[in-house]
Amino acid sequence: MSRTKADPDISRRGFIKGAVVGAGATALSGLISTTQMAEAAAKRGKWDKTVDVVVVGYGGAGAAAAIAAHDAKAKVLILEKGDKGGGSTYFSGGFFVSPRDVDGAVTYLMDCARAADGQYFDIDRERLTAWAKEAVQNEPWMQSLGAEVFISLKGWYDVPGASSYTSCQVKSNPTGVGLWEALENAVKARKIDVSYNTSGSELVTREVRGKGVEVLGIVATMGKRKLAIRAKKGVILTCGGFDYDETMLKNYLSPYPKYSVGHLGNTGDAIKMAAKTGADLWHMNMAPSTMCHKLPGVPVAYPSLLQLSAAALDVIFVNKLGKRFTNEEMPYDAVAKDLDNFDAVERDFLNVPCWCIFDEKTRVKGPAGLPVPIGNPTYTWSPDNSLEIGKGWIVKADSIAELAGKIGVDPATLEKTVTTFNGYCAQENDPDFGRKMGLIPLDKAPYYALKGYTGIWATGGGPRINTKAQVLDTSGAVVRRLYVAGSASTFPVAHLYPLSGTAIGDCFAMGRIAGRNASAERS
Repeated sequence: MSRTKADPDISRRGFIKGAVVGAGATALSGLISTTQMAEAAAKRGKWDKTVDVVVVGYGGAGAAAAIAAHDAKAKVLILEKGDKGGGSTYFSGGFFVSPRDVDGAVTYLMDCARAADGQYFDIDRERLTAWAKEAVQNEPWMQSLGAEVFISLKGWYDVPGASSYTSCQVKSNPTGVGLWEALENAVKARKIDVSYNTSGSELVTREVRGKGVEVLGIVATMGKRKLAIRAKKGVILTCGGFDYDETMLKNYLSPYPKYSVGHLGNTGDAIKMAAKTGADLWHMNMAPSTMCHKLPGVPVAYPSLLQLSAAALDVIFVNKLGKRFTNEEMPYDAVAKDLDNFDAVERDFLNVPCWCIFDEKTRVKGPAGLPVPIGNPTYTWSPDNSLEIGKGWIVKADSIAELAGKIGVDPATLEKTVTTFNGYCAQENDPDFGRKMGLIPLDKAPYYALKGYTGIWATGGGPRINTKAQVLDTSGAVVRRLYVAGSASTFPVAHLYPLSGTAIGDCFAMGRIAGRNASAERS
């Protein structure tokens, strides 16, 4: 039997040669794939390209990792499976978290990670402190790249540390498009090599006795070609989450369906590649979410402006029974968690889909859905909702009872719900859900109903990583020379999403950590 593990007393060349003998035998039997052939070529030392650090995925995390590795004198190659970069950062609202102080930020994040009975989800103060010490550098780091930024938000929830936890935006263009432009310009200024239309397929690894798995490089797919790329120092996976992989959504997130409002390239590539190294997984049930509207023929869902602007609109959200179920003006991730609730008596997710109920006053104020991507739309909602009404996507009726009949809700129940809410508006008090703003009665016909679903900005779960952005296997050991950052494995969020820009702030912080640590590996 041929040896399959590298021993300390044999050379790397000897180990690789043994591995190729097995691969060659498989090839002769007609069972080897093109990817396996590329792996075998790599293990023979016949690499198509050699660099210090390979970054897989060119979004916010990939840009941060590449910049940090380059600035640490590493030769960097970015692989991007699309024809342009940006990822979820480009699709975003342009916010990035940069805390004012470490202790306050950690206190706030721990509150957002609370579970039941005094317990917490899978994060702790020690790890969060290490993360926050890096994250507080996000604002000055962006300024060092030439971007002028401003503080725009503080922690959503009224708990200790909220004022320390802040988000910023770029002044010249506060959307994700402007944020990405600043990052892309910094990558171009450094002349970092980017290979577009090139996806990571398989990690090339070996086992070293007593030290576990080590990553040697990666097999990439460019059209019909398979390229074996050696990474002398490390591979950094920054290729996004799994919000467009239906099998993963069904297994890791509840309820189903959920629709992504983010980048179409988020198909779980980092998880699939890292899994073959024995990587552990974490935060798989965490996905920063919002209410969305999914329309036929548009692959990306629209973030709901009805929800994001509920504090200024006469709109309520009702479930399949025609009853309100949430405070409509709450932060978007909190409303999304109410959408996800399962009713054990009815044995149903009664809030999926929900119905957004509004009247003519709200209809004429503006579109119900945000354009996507927000800063440079490919898909745009009509400004007065007339297109969506004409196609029947927004249901229209002259009375609440008629509207209920059209959407399959009990008319008496929906009429009671609307009448009760209108009474709360007159009293300026919502005793059911504590809504403070947007207490405007629904009283101007015609009336409208639009389906709402849980929309995912990006998933956050992925390979478990430590504070150095190194991937850990199921025994807790480091998978050598393999790093992950960004939505491929969001570090600081284990449950409730703390604030707009947290995921992108994490991209920057963990991306820089990954880039610095990978570049410091011995060749």
